[in-house]
Amino acid sequence: MQIVINGTFWNQPNVGSGQYLHGLLRWLPQLAPEHRVLLLRPASAEAALQLPPGVASIALHSPFDGRNPNLAKLWFEQRSVPRAARRLAGYSQPTILFVPYFAPPLHATVPVVTTVGDIIPLRMPEYAGNVRVKAYLRLVQRAVRGSKQILTFSAFSKRDIVDLLRLPAEKITPVLLAADERYKPPADRNAALAEVARRYGLHEPFVYYVGGLDRRKNVEVLLRAFALLSAQGNRAQFVIAGRALSANRAVFSDLDALIVQLGLADRVRRIDVPFEDGPLLYQACTVFAFPSRYEGFGLPPLEAMACGAPAVVSDATSLPEVVGAAALRVAPDDIVGWAAALNRLLGDPGLRQDLARLGLAQAAQFSWRRVAIETLAVIERAAQLTRQKQH
Repeated sequence: MQIVINGTFWNQPNVGSGQYLHGLLRWLPQLAPEHRVLLLRPASAEAALQLPPGVASIALHSPFDGRNPNLAKLWFEQRSVPRAARRLAGYSQPTILFVPYFAPPLHATVPVVTTVGDIIPLRMPEYAGNVRVKAYLRLVQRAVRGSKQILTFSAFSKRDIVDLLRLPAEKITPVLLAADERYKPPADRNAALAEVARRYGLHEPFVYYVGGLDRRKNVEVLLRAFALLSAQGNRAQFVIAGRALSANRAVFSDLDALIVQLGLADRVRRIDVPFEDGPLLYQACTVFAFPSRYEGFGLPPLEAMACGAPAVVSDATSLPEVVGAAALRVAPDDIVGWAAALNRLLGDPGLRQDLARLGLAQAAQFSWRRVAIETLAVIERAAQLTRQKQH
């Protein structure tokens, strides 16, 4: 079989779709050397990152290269990729087109497997953007109905997709993600604490949050819970990583204004964490907190557990699937509950040790090898269903 892959995000390994693509391509050729794995990538992208052994690549041009990035991307997804897949398909070698993000072509002559990680822009209109983005979403909603099989990242997301897009449940397979191998416990936590103190001026105890600052991430609730803790005399710091990606107040709250309003200016640190320091902050934090209202999967809690951080997360959407019984769980908008959970964790070293141990065991169940095995099974099922239909 020939697996032809839309490689739009290959050159963006630090964004979610890029991490997913890189994680899969490290393993797919190893697990199924009998299949040909071919990555189609936009010619307009910068020089391609090195491909794993067993993966071939073709660069495809668009008439909009260098002129209009949005139209170039659309052309690549809807014209270049399906045309290339059609040319590459042969009678002697069944071909599956795998699109690892929510952008299947509307018209394809080969079977398509699409990954729909979540449907946040459809559930939350404020995330849908301008008229052009809304039109794009309508296009991919229509196009995904033609996919032979659909992958998603959690049982919750499967239910959400079935409910909103009215797609057959038997067509959708949840395959939970994995943390990158670089997320692991520190060899020496004291050394990690010393490094965080040196680089960021942070000292224990501190509660850490990373994972985006848009409204669904619910950081405001965490700040209000922290204000309750401070009023009760708790002296821990709250550390928030990252910055708002735009000034759009419908999507991004003014966290700095809220910090001042709550009187937390001397208790809250906002930091920028480079990619290479991602594991370090998880390894050094006293508690990791993740209050998100909606996640298709929720990678930061898994990364935190893989690094040995005791965690408290929202008891909502996909997050219980990720953390299991290895983290404290609180309703996303229960401010008093969040304050109580944080206070409990900060004040109980034994509980932190127990959760760190349980978190490591939980995180060990997730691996990119497993993701690739389960993904490959879905791709092979699509090929089998196609053969059955042809006969």
